Amino acid sequence: MSFFQRTATVTGAVKSSSGRHPLGARLSAVLPMLRDAFTGRWPEASKGRLTAALIGVVYVVSPLDLMPEIILGPFGIFDDVAIAALCVAVLMSSAEQWLDRGSPLGGTTAPGQAGGSGDVIHGVVVDGKGT
Repeated sequence: MSFFQRTATVTGAVKSSSGRHPLGARLSAVLPMLRDAFTGRWPEASKGRLTAALIGVVYVVSPLDLMPEIILGPFGIFDDVAIAALCVAVLMSSAEQWLDRGSPLGGTTAPGQAGGSGDVIHGVVVDGKGT
C-alpha cells in the first residue's frame, strides 16, 4: 500500500466519522482540546487516552516500525493504518466531547466558571455586580 493509499484510508476514516458537530469543527477543535486537556482547563478529559493517541501519531510518522514494509511487504502497512485509524477515532471522539461541554472553538471557559467579573457574553461585559 503506497503512501497515497494510506492517506486515502485515513482520510476516509475521518470523513466517515459521524458526530453531532460538523467534521470541520471537530478537526479545528483538536489542538485547543489537547491544550485544555493537558493544562487542566478540561479536568474531565481522559488524559491517558489522549496521550495514547498522541503516541500513536508519533509512531505512525516515525521511521521506526514494528512491522517493516521492506520485510513483510503489504502486510507491514497494516499496523500503520490500524494505529492511524485508531488515533483518528480517539481524537475525533474526544473533540466531540470537548465541543459538547460548551467549549466554543478556541474558548477555554469550563462550565460553572462563566459569569465572573470582566467576562464577555455575546458582546456584553459583565461587571460582577449583576448589572
